[in-house]
This record gives sequence, structure tokens and C-alpha cells, in this order.
Amino acid sequence: MHSVINELGFQAAAAAAAAAAVTSNMHFAAAADSIESENLDQRPFSIEDCGFMDPEMQHTMRTIDDANEYPKFGWVDITSEFMSACSELNLGELAQDMLFGLFEAMSAIEMMDPKMDVGMGYNRNDTKPHTFETAVDAGVLKLNNLSYEDLIGIFDALFACMVSWLEGNSMDQVLFTCLYLHAPAKIEDKALRSFCHAVRHLIIHIKNIIISSSVNEEEDFQLYGNSSLLANEESPSASSIGGLLKESEDELVRHSKSSNQPEDIMAVVHRLRFMRHFYQSLYLFDYAMTNSVDEGNINEIYKHLNASLELIPQIKKTIEKGTQPISGSDCPNPMGFSPRIHDRSQPPTFPRSVKMRDRPSSLMFLEELVQRLKYSCKIIRMRDYYTALNFFIEFSRKSGHCILSRSILQGLFISNRRLIFGSMQIKDFLWDSVRAFNNPPVMNPKNALAADRDIQVMLDNFFKYCSSTFTQFIRICGFNRARQRDKLARFIESFDSIQVEAARLDSQLSLMSSEKAAEGNGAAATTLKHSAQFATWVLYNCFRSMMLYLMSGFELELYAVHEFLYIYWYPYELLIGFIVSALTRTENNLLVQEEYADHQSKLQAGSNSGGGSSKNRPKNKPKKNKKQQKPYRQEIVYYHAMLSMCGGFYKAIGALTKDGRIRQPMPKFDNEEIRFNRRFAPFANLTSPPPVGYEEFKTFREHMMRPPSSEIYSIAAKHFNQARNALESIQNPEQEILDMLQVAKINYVVMNVLAKGHQKDLKRQPDFDFSKHRHFPIIKLN
Repeated sequence: MHSVINELGFQAAAAAAAAAAVTSNMHFAAAADSIESENLDQRPFSIEDCGFMDPEMQHTMRTIDDANEYPKFGWVDITSEFMSACSELNLGELAQDMLFGLFEAMSAIEMMDPKMDVGMGYNRNDTKPHTFETAVDAGVLKLNNLSYEDLIGIFDALFACMVSWLEGNSMDQVLFTCLYLHAPAKIEDKALRSFCHAVRHLIIHIKNIIISSSVNEEEDFQLYGNSSLLANEESPSASSIGGLLKESEDELVRHSKSSNQPEDIMAVVHRLRFMRHFYQSLYLFDYAMTNSVDEGNINEIYKHLNASLELIPQIKKTIEKGTQPISGSDCPNPMGFSPRIHDRSQPPTFPRSVKMRDRPSSLMFLEELVQRLKYSCKIIRMRDYYTALNFFIEFSRKSGHCILSRSILQGLFISNRRLIFGSMQIKDFLWDSVRAFNNPPVMNPKNALAADRDIQVMLDNFFKYCSSTFTQFIRICGFNRARQRDKLARFIESFDSIQVEAARLDSQLSLMSSEKAAEGNGAAATTLKHSAQFATWVLYNCFRSMMLYLMSGFELELYAVHEFLYIYWYPYELLIGFIVSALTRTENNLLVQEEYADHQSKLQAGSNSGGGSSKNRPKNKPKKNKKQQKPYRQEIVYYHAMLSMCGGFYKAIGALTKDGRIRQPMPKFDNEEIRFNRRFAPFANLTSPPPVGYEEFKTFREHMMRPPSSEIYSIAAKHFNQARNALESIQNPEQEILDMLQVAKINYVVMNVLAKGHQKDLKRQPDFDFSKHRHFPIIKLN
């Protein structure tokens, strides 16, 4: 901690330095006064004109002007006075003045530090970095007659620069170190010129996509750079870039047929072709996000992405055919790049050291990027909120590190016009989503009450109220994993007001049901009578957000091992049970509606056939038993497995703690109640589920830890075995299910070993290995 001082001695020394400067420059005073008197009427602005309207601020600024006795001209060496003033500062102390605060102090500390001050990277004998014009004049930058080896090297270096930019580095420090990108219209080589034009337009489209999606943070992507370099008046239009690249390809293909080096020419062609297809796909993504997402656009994008994917293996095979970066140099390619050209124009807060990707790993990144972009296109198949949310969560888990693919997914789902897929109102999408989730009878178009004006107004108001919150939930799933947790902590509270509105809507419908029954309208009363279907939908999504928040702490390594006890306890005793209850209630509602619909159809069929002769009426064929729909059975089984896994870890950590094998923090530096309250603080303001205090947790823990540790280990083993049985019953399991299954099997064996007294006297803490699953570790005994 730096201490800040404002001592009279330090100010006196600073004043002495100022007085010395004034004395040594007296001969400038007369000239300065005359110049000032001549220009008195030419002062452009007064203090009031400059925006300091606050009288106190004006007084302060005038005081500074009146006290300012520094000369207007000339430099004075004040090193000795400065060092004398600094000698009064102790180690770690900083001087503070009205115009010299902590920010200026930290900037002063960074001056002349090689890691922070870009000027310290130069020697006096270093030559000035080349610009495009100086490089051409010096003959170190070719504009024509480039060999195929040169072209391959430049193209591969630009791929590496693009990947480094997408990973969060400054555009000026990576892409625009390529001098060819500064003035591509002056390049005479047709292939290189079209490639550079494509890169420049690609930068614009990528920035448009990321800015419009708004799921980026400062650690994800550097949006701003030297934008003036993109303002080239001779630049071709965005729609013509594909044609320029195609012309260059065709010309080179014709040359390859009569060349002695067809492999080298085709290596250049493959890179141009990849850039054409990759550019066209991002161009169409940008267009779709601005307008509407339709099947035709997505099919065209798919075609270009597949073509790009087929070309990458051929590019990988010919990396060595291009010029390679010089060992130990920061330059990504021997020709065409000036790594330090923008160093002097960077603000002091930019990172000074950029680690550029090597070429093989850059191509691997591009290959994975294309795969992710293909996968993101599947979002258009998700026609309800439930499936869309699951898709976003899964995509974030697999591809959360890539800002471009996350932005494209977000932009395809919610366009710039704030419409779902660019054509559907958010409230209409939520309307369809509730119908798909639990199908309330009042929302069925075939139902007579679906046209009731009062009911429609209530439903419309409810979905308008929900739109902002549910859209925000989807948007949060588009941020990187660390920011998701941070935003979820503030977002979860917003579900409380929606729960109130959903409960009010259910209450109003139930009241209307009673009124219809009193009127003798039994069919309408049965339709309106339901078990809190809207509240169930809201609560289910609330529970999902809470589960995401709680489990993300394991993925981000935020929890200490001794905290695992109550982190696993909360979903085991409370949260997962609520999720299973919500899904079970939804399934039961669907079954009741299905039975009621069958009953009504039988009554209707009987009334329609009642007037006919029984002899002439054909006999109905016996119907096979209709399979009742259980759309959430797999998910319920999965959550039962998670419940058992959390119970197993809760009991395992409890037994290990009882045996003294979990390291505990020193009591004088720790307060478990404060830790507990902070971990569950985002849930404190929710009405449902009700908040649980630390005292309740202590009661549960004391009850759990009463039996001997061997018995607790046995109970933990039973939980892991139940989880294994549940996971094995899931059909067509994904990789995450298989990983959970392996963790359950191993921990089952470990718990049985500990229950039999293995290493009973050993107090060493086991290792918790999260490499197999991000939420549930393998317990390894040392």
C-alpha cells in the first residue's frame, strides 16, 4: 500500500525549483510580456467559455493562473532540485497535488520502464521504422514481381496476424504491422492486392459483427485501432471482393497449367480460395445480422464454410513453401512487415509485448473457427426458448473462448433490430416457447378461450413484462465464462419480480375458472384450472440461472477445497430438487391435458355418431395403447444423477473434514459465515426458492456428521452408485454424461476403500482432479 504525503517540506523544495527556473530565465521576461500584450485581444477563450461553469472551479483555475510564475519559453535543468525534493520521500510514498494524483503517479512510475515505456525499446542508433512509402523508396518492399514463395509467406503471416487480433491483441500491433495493408491500391501484384483488400474488408465486417452483438469485453477483443488506415478512397466495394479474389485465382490456375512449379502456384491459389470463401461467409453473416436470418442465407453460408474447411488441410501441407519468420525476430515475415511502426502512436495503457501466433497453430485456430461458425448456424432450428437456452449454454461451454463465434451466434438469434431471427417479436417467441414447454390450455388456438379478449390481454402484458429479462438471460450466455458469472450474480435478482407477475397471472386464471364453474361452463372451467404453469416456467428458468452461477465457480477455480462442503450442499438439499419438481410438474400437466383432450375427442365422436344406426355404423378398430408423452424424462434422469453426485461429494467432503484431512483456514483470518453469505449473496433477494441462512446449513452439517466417518463414506459411495445407475440409463449419452459416469465410478471405489479404513491415520488432503469434468472432480488419495 502506497502512502500519500503532502508535506510542507516537499512543497518548499518544489517551490525552490520553480524559483530557480524563473531566475535563470529573466532575460525572456520582456519579450514574453511584449508578445503577450500584442496577443491579448487574440485570446480565443476565457475560463467561462472553456466549460468551467462552476464558480468554485473558476476560482481554483484563476488561482492557478495567478500563481503560475513559470517561464513561457526555454528549458531549465532542475534535476538537482527535483532529486532534493524526492529525497524527502520514503520508500513507497507518493506525492499528491491537485493536478498530480494516483493516476499521474503511476504513469510517472511507468516512464522509462522497458516493459511499459515503448521509447525504452529503442537505441539511439536504431533506424526509424519503415512506413509504406519509405519501404518502397528503400527497395525493401516489393509491389510487383513477387515470387510464389514470397506470396505464400505474406499470406500465412497475415493469417497469423488475424488470429492474434481475434485473440484480443491490438489491431495496430498485429494486422497493421503489415505495410501492404496501408495502401493496397498501390500494389501492382494482382493476387497480393486482392488478398489485402479482402483482409481490410474482413476487418470491417468482423468489427461490425462484434460491435452489433455486444457480448465482448475488454479482455476479449480490442475494437479500436488506427481507423484512418481503413479509410482508403480507392478501396473496392465489399460485394466486389469475392470477384477480385476469383479473378486472381483463375489467372494463377491458367499459369499453373504451363508452369514448371504448379505446386507452388496452387499453394497460392488455395490461400486465395480460402480467403474468398471465408470472406463471403462473414460478409453474409454480417448481412443476415443486419436484416433477417432465412434458410437461404444460412445454406449459402454453409456452402462457403464447407469449402473453407476443405482447403485448410491443403494449406497446412504447404506452409514450408513460403518464406519463414527469422528466428528471434518479432517480425512475422521477412518482407512486408514493420513490427514497430505504430509503437509511437499507441496510448500508454496498451500492452507492449505481443506474442504472435505461429503459422501451424494459426491455421488450426482458423479450422476450429470455421467448425464453430458451422455449429452456430444450427441456432435457426431452435424455435422455442427452452431449446435455444440449452443451445447457448452448450455453445458457451464448448466455444466460450472465441469472441467471433459467440458474437455471430448472438447476432443470428437476436438481430440488430432486436427481433428473434430478424423477423419475430420477442414476446411472440416467448409465447411460442411457453406453449412448447408446458402447453397451457388457454394458449391452444383450438381452445374456445384462446379468443377471449380479457385472457389475451393478460397474456400479452405478461410476455411483454418478461421480454427484457429472458432476452438478457440469453445474452449473458453469450459472454465469456468469467463475465457470465459476474453478470448472473446481478441478473438472478430480476427473476423475483417476474415470479410475482407469473403467480398473479396464474391466480387470475384460477379465479376465472371458479367464475366459469359457477356459471355452469364446465369445459371452460376445466381449461382454466391448471397448476401454476406460468409460474413453473419462470421458476424453472430461475433455477437454471442459479445452477449456472453456482457451478461456474468450479470451472473458474474460485472455491477453496474447504468450501466444497456447502457449495455441493446447496444443490443437493435445495436447488436440484426444485428443478426436478418443476420438470415433473410440467410433465404431469402435459399428461393431464392429454387425457382430457382424449376424453373430449371421445365425447365429440360419440355425439357425432349418436344419430346413426348401430348396424350400419362400422366397428371401431381397437386402438393400441397410446404412448404418453414424457418430453423431459431424460433431463429429469440427468438431474437425479446430478443430485446424487452432489450428495456424494457433500458426504465425502464431510467425512474427510471429520477425519481432519481437509485443510482449514486459520480461524483468526477466516469467518465461515461471511464466506457462506458471500457465496450465496445473489440468491438472498429471491422469494422462491426461499433464502437459506448459515444457521440452517450448520444444522444440516451437524446432523450429517453425527455418524462415524466410515458410515458417512459408505453413504457417499451409495450416492455415487446411484449417480452411476442413473447416468447409465440415459440413451445416446453425450460426452459430458460419459465423463460424469467415469467420475462416479472412480469415486464410488474410492469411498468404499475409505469406508474400510484405508489410510485412516493419514491426515494428508486428497487431490481433487477436475480434468475429467469441470464441476465434479475425481478424488485421488495421496
